[in-house]
Amino acid sequence: MSVTFSGLASGIDTASIIESLIEIESAPITTMENTQTYLETKLDTYTEFNTLLDSFYASVTGLNDENDLNSFEVTNNGSEYFTISTTSLANEGTYAVEIVSLAQQQKDVGTNYIVDTDTTALSGSLEIGGETLDYDNVTLSDLVDLLNEGDYGVTASIIDDGTGGGYRLMLTADTAGEEIAISGTGSVELDTAANGHAVTGTKAHLVVDGVDYYSSSNTVTNAIKGSTITLLAVSDDSADNVSIASDAEEVIATQLQAMVEAYNAINTYIDTIYASDSTLANSMKTVQRSLRNYLTGGDLVALGLSTDWETGELSFDSDTFSDAYAKDSGRVTTALLGDDDSEGMMNRLDEYLTEQLDATSGFLVTKETSIEKQISDLDDRITAMETRLEKRQETLEAQFSAMETLISSLNSQGDYLTSFFASYNSSD
Repeated sequence: MSVTFSGLASGIDTASIIESLIEIESAPITTMENTQTYLETKLDTYTEFNTLLDSFYASVTGLNDENDLNSFEVTNNGSEYFTISTTSLANEGTYAVEIVSLAQQQKDVGTNYIVDTDTTALSGSLEIGGETLDYDNVTLSDLVDLLNEGDYGVTASIIDDGTGGGYRLMLTADTAGEEIAISGTGSVELDTAANGHAVTGTKAHLVVDGVDYYSSSNTVTNAIKGSTITLLAVSDDSADNVSIASDAEEVIATQLQAMVEAYNAINTYIDTIYASDSTLANSMKTVQRSLRNYLTGGDLVALGLSTDWETGELSFDSDTFSDAYAKDSGRVTTALLGDDDSEGMMNRLDEYLTEQLDATSGFLVTKETSIEKQISDLDDRITAMETRLEKRQETLEAQFSAMETLISSLNSQGDYLTSFFASYNSSD
């Protein structure tokens, strides 16, 4: 940029004049920048609203899952021996459970010690449950791989019993409680018929209300309907009582209260925004009104939901809900989840919220796309105006410079004439 000296000939501060003119003409830029700031504030507001909407959606999903609503509380006096988990199909009641034995897999160990697992050459034959494996000039590691890659019904591994004699082959049955005859000759000797097993395979055995149940796993699903019993240890010579009771009423009441609180958080937020920017608040109220319409339907009102039409807040009356649940718990569940003939209120809410929170077409994405385009368009307009103002400033500087040059020339001519007439008068 060239260096200019303002008003040398005219005595006028032309630089200040140019600066003032450019400042006046750049006022639209300030307006556009303020608009951008407002748009960014709007975007932040919408983002926070979307976060609250997402929290509300989480409370709705808790009321839109049959497994969550049909839940049970388990009181287990034998928790050191077994645990019980339930599904929505569980039967309420009290059960006597005794663990007689745990499921365990048969284990067998070769009698031979192998000096090195990767260099000592082995040869021989193994017969496992009627299947034969002949091996020759392989290492213990190779033999383990051959066994595990084959279909022998066992898993092979290498053990070191700490005696210092070397390594031995261990075979563990894949299925608990299964009896597998194993024999081996050559480098790895085994004879379960003569020597028995290191660990004898046994099935899980439990007694529920006097009925015996057996399983090849320590997880039993057929003893109590809708329940899974996980065996931990053998009972101490007596059965332990287990109580399974529905806690659906408490779960639903808790979730309804959570949903009301999540909705009221949205209501409070919009009211706060409305106090300073009603236009911005109204764009969110459209979604809020839809939510309120869902929540103030007859079915949910019958479950204890009500609206304060002055404040817009929802409330939940747990006593009204308890009465409705005691009168007809099935109707409560149907109101929330629906049935074969009708869609539940939570299903409809879920669908609406899924649309609003969609990552490609939801409320926030739509607002973001619009606002970001407006900000980008303003950036382009600001850049274009700044370019025009730079040229405008250059033009003004050139014009005022020309004026100064002209004034300087006129001043020089005036000085000459003054000097000329002064000389002329003095010669007289």
